[in-house]
Amino acid sequence: MPRVAPAASSERAEVATRLLDEERALKRIAVLIAQGGARPTLLADVVAEAGGLFALAEVQLSRYTVPGVLTIVAGLEWQPDDATLTAPIVVGGTAWGVIGLVSSDPPLPDHYPPRLNEVAQLVATAVANTQIGADLRELAEAQLALRTVATLVAQGTDTQAVFMAVAEEAARILGVGAVSLIRWDPQTRMFTKIYGTHGKRSPVPDGGQWSLDDGPEGAIVVETRAPVRIDDWTALPGPVAAGHVARGFGQAVAAPIIINGALWGLISAFAEAEQVLAQGSEMRLAEFTHLMGSAISNAQAREELRALAEQQGAALRRIGTMVAQQAPPTEIFTAVAIEAGRALGLAQIRVDRYQPDGVVATVGAIGGADREREAEQDGAATIAAKIRETKRVARIDDRSYSVVAAPVIIDGEIWGAIVALAEERLPDDIENRVSDFSHLVASSISNVHARNKLIASRARIVAASDETQRRIERNLHDGVQQRLVALGLSLRAAGTQPAVPDAVRVLIDELERDLDAVVEEIRHFSQGLHPALLSRAGLGPSLRELVRRSPLPVGLQVDADPRPPEPIETAVYYVVSEALANATKHSRASRVNVAVSRHDSRMHATIADDGVGGAVIVGSSGLMGLVDRIEALGGNFALDSPPGRGTTISVELPLDGHLGDALALPL
Repeated sequence: MPRVAPAASSERAEVATRLLDEERALKRIAVLIAQGGARPTLLADVVAEAGGLFALAEVQLSRYTVPGVLTIVAGLEWQPDDATLTAPIVVGGTAWGVIGLVSSDPPLPDHYPPRLNEVAQLVATAVANTQIGADLRELAEAQLALRTVATLVAQGTDTQAVFMAVAEEAARILGVGAVSLIRWDPQTRMFTKIYGTHGKRSPVPDGGQWSLDDGPEGAIVVETRAPVRIDDWTALPGPVAAGHVARGFGQAVAAPIIINGALWGLISAFAEAEQVLAQGSEMRLAEFTHLMGSAISNAQAREELRALAEQQGAALRRIGTMVAQQAPPTEIFTAVAIEAGRALGLAQIRVDRYQPDGVVATVGAIGGADREREAEQDGAATIAAKIRETKRVARIDDRSYSVVAAPVIIDGEIWGAIVALAEERLPDDIENRVSDFSHLVASSISNVHARNKLIASRARIVAASDETQRRIERNLHDGVQQRLVALGLSLRAAGTQPAVPDAVRVLIDELERDLDAVVEEIRHFSQGLHPALLSRAGLGPSLRELVRRSPLPVGLQVDADPRPPEPIETAVYYVVSEALANATKHSRASRVNVAVSRHDSRMHATIADDGVGGAVIVGSSGLMGLVDRIEALGGNFALDSPPGRGTTISVELPLDGHLGDALALPL
């Protein structure tokens, strides 16, 4: 066996020791990386540990802050270009930086390059790990911001409050104090500041506007629809840029807000004068604005829907009030046209009624939107044909006019249409807006139909009841009552016969008196059903007869000429009759006053006593029957009966019928 020279043996021992030390140093570096920590501290520790691997050189770690420019991250202060030996640090396929060695006595040992590459790979792992952690934190922050804003939207928070939350969340994510949410108007080409987190320090207050030329970062976003970063404001024109410099702001980033494919606006974030925004801040802001776009869109859509609902609700209430007050149909449909014009922002609106025979009648219009004017326009008359054929919104555009019509459909049938006209092309979204208003009108007309059908049904029930009462009254008067009278005459004749014993004559006299009492009761009963005097002479004589029979003193004032329709005077008679009966039975009143009069197209009746009060409609079949009778005729019944202060019943009835055929559905 050959013997090893002492020198060779010593050299191999040194190499083995060095390799062992290097492996231990690399392991310590790996442990540092595995334990993690803040990136600057971790990288400084890695460089310090790497110094033990390269005893003949100094170690420096640099990174690319901008392409081609290296900035020292850890290690001794010397220019990266002076490095004797370098190894690239590649993270995610991109050159992140360089680790370099400087030696005052080159060349370096042959084993330095592979070791440096190993350290570079370990540094790349450390950077990647910290980057992943940072990305996860950024994602979590963005998701938290999104949840915050989305919660506000879901809770129906005011849109301005949502916008404020968007700006404040963006400021929190970027770690800056100044963020502006800015709206872009492509029509006026103006910016409007919705909200800013920097208050009075901003050169533009909330709600302020500026042009495209005065918004450097905004102008770039409008032109490119891409994120932008500004590191130096002093070279940019305009008062906005100068104002930021004067107020001590430094770097800025901005990102577009795209909603439904269109540029809605942007978010701008501003650092303090000495603050350095992290690389990629503009991209991080862009990711945030992408998330916020849907939230802003939802908030804006909800606000628009709420405004539309309020507008339509107000219009429906105004029209409904006119219907309830039984205004003439022409006034109602003119009001419909006015409300549609207000809601749509148009000057010419027409309400058309489609008749069963094919005729189109204009029942309400504003701005000269009559059928004669439309007929002058070639082809415009076909709008009604389109509506009838498709039951959908129709549109006709020509060089000199534009017409959009939406059908008013009730119970599946076309009642008519809302027609919008203009001498220039109507907006592209007008069809949906006209259709929305046609649904509103259909709802109003449907309510009228339902109300009229209910009134008509109740009126038929009351009329049938009155007719039944008349028939019973006639049968009692012409049948039972006449037979009883005849029977009484026969008894009287029998009692005058000379052969009748005195005892029998006395019995006959008693029977005559009983028959007279029964006939009188039947007479009163039949008059209660439907008094013949009311049919013959009207309200005045009938009410005076009621007052004459009342046990209570009654003051009566009647002005019912000319005679109202029979259902009206019958209703008034029964109200007065029931009120007097209730006052006699329950009120403990000393006096009752009755006033009946005509004013314009309405009949009024008031019955007031000075009794104990406390009357209620619920539980009183008599009063409830009166309410049904009055409302069946389209009238109003009111009861005022505070305890201890008497009872007043007021009735108001229309004399000219209901809204008529203008609201009726086509057959």
